[in-house]
Amino acid sequence: MSQPKRVAFQKFLNAMRKLSTEVNDSEICKRLEILMATSKDDLPLAHVNQLLQEPKEFDPKTIPEPYTQYVRHFIYMVKRNGRIPNDILSSVDESGSEATNTRSGKKSKQQQVATVGAKPKKASGKSNPSVKKTKTTVTKSKK
Repeated sequence: MSQPKRVAFQKFLNAMRKLSTEVNDSEICKRLEILMATSKDDLPLAHVNQLLQEPKEFDPKTIPEPYTQYVRHFIYMVKRNGRIPNDILSSVDESGSEATNTRSGKKSKQQQVATVGAKPKKASGKSNPSVKKTKTTVTKSKK
């Protein structure tokens, strides 16, 4: 017997993996995946979409109890990183009314504009401006 598709859970797990930058984050994602494998239920899709769109305003208590701690960690990762990656936000947009057009193979106008307007970032040869050099001062001691 195959596992049922858990769309909301998978979407949440993928978003967490994309925000993962530390070893601790990866371990939490692994635990969440194990919990998903042992659980029979899916997360409410409306709540997951709301979490991915507005994580800083989301109340973790709206998600059922074994998953609340993972929602809190997701919110922490968003705050730590300062933003949500665009690919996470685009997957939330597609799950709404645009999903029917996407499944049929047609792109909506919004998706076409997003694809046309996207420009790849170029790597620059400049050094990282956030790294500051410290000055060393030598003081003469009196004898």
